[in-house]
Amino acid sequence: MDVDLTPFQNQKHINITTFRKNGEGVSTPVWFAEENNKVYICTGPSTFKARRIRNNPNVKIAPSTSSGKATSEYIDGAAQILPIDKIGPIKRLFRKKYRMFRLWNGMFNIRKKEAEKHIYLKITPN
Repeated sequence: MDVDLTPFQNQKHINITTFRKNGEGVSTPVWFAEENNKVYICTGPSTFKARRIRNNPNVKIAPSTSSGKATSEYIDGAAQILPIDKIGPIKRLFRKKYRMFRLWNGMFNIRKKEAEKHIYLKITPN
């Protein structure tokens, strides 16, 4: 059964809650893209949220304001780091949704080695 992602439509941000090893949740507002009942986010490979997801793929997501205030109920999900060969279509989703994405992504990737560039996460709602 697919989870209803209607509250995410026409939204610019989601709050993603990742979990520390002690079980404590940490929420962060992020840009996102949605397609085929999956949610995608982009982040740095060494961010704390990426580290927490490597340890525990369980997450909660909710549409939010840019400051992180949830505007709807949280949905449980499982996050997965996408391999490099799968991110092309996801980057296009972000470019289509956010005009500034190409500039933002480019600024942070200048002079970085390939392994230090952004990673993309696929979140499958439970």
